Amino acid sequence: MPVLDLSPDELLTTTRSVRRRLDCSRPVEPEVIRQCLEIALQAPTGGNRQGWHFLVVTDAEKRQSLGDLYRRGFAIYRNPRQRPGRG
Repeated sequence: MPVLDLSPDELLTTTRSVRRRLDCSRPVEPEVIRQCLEIALQAPTGGNRQGWHFLVVTDAEKRQSLGDLYRRGFAIYRNPRQRPGRG
């Protein structure tokens, strides 16, 4: 599968299927992350509240731990029977 070379603007404003062709093993330059966040800030929010928060994690072990937490939380969301108190 070819690796795409897109600007942050192209990446974030094109079809979501582009994710399948990204090279997620390459590090992302801090300037690209900054540009992506600037574009994300332009997204509409409910009631125009702009309640987003961003945290950029560059440490591989911390990213792995956060990913594990996310996967466990999503598994519970996906299968409500796994929620605590729902025997």
